[in-house]
Amino acid sequence: MSTTILVAAPAKTTDARAEHSPTRGIAWNLARRVALALCAFCLFWLLAPFAAQAADPGVTKTAIKIGIFGPLSGPAAAFGQGALGIAAIYKDLNAHGGIYGRKIEIYMEDTGCNTAKGIAAVKKLVSFDHVFMLNGGFCSDVVMALKPSLAKIGIPFMDGGAADTRISKPLAANIFQPIFTTEAFARSEIDFALSKPGPKRIAIISQSDEWGKSGHDPAVDELAKHHLKPVADVIMERGSIDATPQVLQLKAAKPSFIITVLYPAPFAIFLRDAAKYGLTTPVIGSQAIGIEDAARQLKNPLEMNRVYVFYPLAAPIGSPKMAKWEAIFKKYNPRVRTVTFAFIAMGGTEAVIAALKKAGPEPTRAKVIAALDGLYHFNSGVLSAPISFSPTNHAGVSGGAMITYVHNKLVVVRRYQQAPK
Repeated sequence: MSTTILVAAPAKTTDARAEHSPTRGIAWNLARRVALALCAFCLFWLLAPFAAQAADPGVTKTAIKIGIFGPLSGPAAAFGQGALGIAAIYKDLNAHGGIYGRKIEIYMEDTGCNTAKGIAAVKKLVSFDHVFMLNGGFCSDVVMALKPSLAKIGIPFMDGGAADTRISKPLAANIFQPIFTTEAFARSEIDFALSKPGPKRIAIISQSDEWGKSGHDPAVDELAKHHLKPVADVIMERGSIDATPQVLQLKAAKPSFIITVLYPAPFAIFLRDAAKYGLTTPVIGSQAIGIEDAARQLKNPLEMNRVYVFYPLAAPIGSPKMAKWEAIFKKYNPRVRTVTFAFIAMGGTEAVIAALKKAGPEPTRAKVIAALDGLYHFNSGVLSAPISFSPTNHAGVSGGAMITYVHNKLVVVRRYQQAPK
């Protein structure tokens, strides 16, 4: 649709002498031309900023700027390993030539898993660093606070590890979630717990924050589908340093399985106090938990035999299937001890690389979004399930497995009976 800009000419003088005076006629024409020139000049400078914004920022002849954000400090800093994993994949890509002659230029910001700090970090990446797209997140509260603004500006965002189902539902055209959502792992957790022979007495312990609710409520809904209710439904605050009341309440309920929706620190405290008070019921942890770290903190191999953790990776760390990804992470983070969360975002980063390649030698944000929308059954090599997106679904992964210790060795299982203790 074309736009016509009308510029009004100065009104014609009513002095009849002007029409017949050669001097006045020349002056009139000159004034009219100056007025039109000034109008054109003003319009140019008014429209120039919009013309400059027509090209997406963050792409040069030699680089594509990508902003990574995550908790590199604070009590949730363990999740920050995911941000380091994203950066390692991009650095490895650069070491192998980049994409169409361009290298990935990394801009990384710390959120501390704090909403205000996260908003400021992303504002800097978008408004000051002018990145082409975003990759990261990891803390659901932070990402949910950012979602309205990100959806409005339309910058492509690949979630790193924030699992709240509401990140991708309702759908925002530019926001992609290539990990197991809280809804997906609630379904897997309940199915796994119910696969244990005997009474079906499921208890839940969860945080009271938005992330805790995002895992708790789907678990309750899944139990309802089986005509069951939690035999105990206990809250543990995120900053708690003691879980004695929760452990005693759960022990009194005599559950057959305990579903936990806890971050790593409260999860470790819960396991410690459960062992202290003789609560020996099998426990399931969410994908926020690194089972290796939990074992190191508990320092009791026998207690870990009853712990199962929702597992997003293709195989246990240290296995041949994970060797490639471990080598990449270690190359760029030689002093960082690897845990599950170091690899959780690598699948989504591989999806970004695939989309950038499909977008061609002249990438735009719209092309990358379209390429991601067409990603189907994409095998990242690092996740336990393929990634599939479409224009109507940006929750890219469904289904999953558990990981547990069997005779001090990590084993991935899908049903309780597959892990003889």
